[in-house]
Amino acid sequence: MAKLVVHTESLKGLSHELMVERTTIGRVEDNTFQIADPSVSSHHCEILLKGSDVVVKDLNSTNGTFINGDRISEATLKLGQTLRLGQVDLKLDGPASASKKQLDATMVIPQGVKRDELGTALAVGGKLSEKAGFHKKSNKLNKIFFVGGGVVLLIIVALIIYAFIAQSTPAE
Repeated sequence: MAKLVVHTESLKGLSHELMVERTTIGRVEDNTFQIADPSVSSHHCEILLKGSDVVVKDLNSTNGTFINGDRISEATLKLGQTLRLGQVDLKLDGPASASKKQLDATMVIPQGVKRDELGTALAVGGKLSEKAGFHKKSNKLNKIFFVGGGVVLLIIVALIIYAFIAQSTPAE
């Protein structure tokens, strides 16, 4: 199932699956897909599913509707194309299984990674670069656990010594 995914930084993560024949997009709550951005009109555009085509129709929006930078009044949106509403960029993505297959594939490095490169290199586009290295994560919880355990151990040793001294000292 096709889905519109917002790519504008301030609204990242916002998306809408196109499940019905007509989807309205705009700033106000009565739209099927609400995008709360001041550059988006209250009723900006509508998406029509016509067979396998995804048709975008501008609803006389103030800032316009664009596909790959071209202003449209009505046009077909294809997978991977950018739909811009005001200052908000969206992309039409296909079924989730297609993107999942890409994530499952592992990039093959011809020679592999040598042990001495682990601290200094980062694989970028199949080649090793010196931009950033692998860093050991700091685990604050482990540090707190060991410090707390050491303090408890010292208290127990002190109590044992105190009990031993108190028992060996004769009472008057």
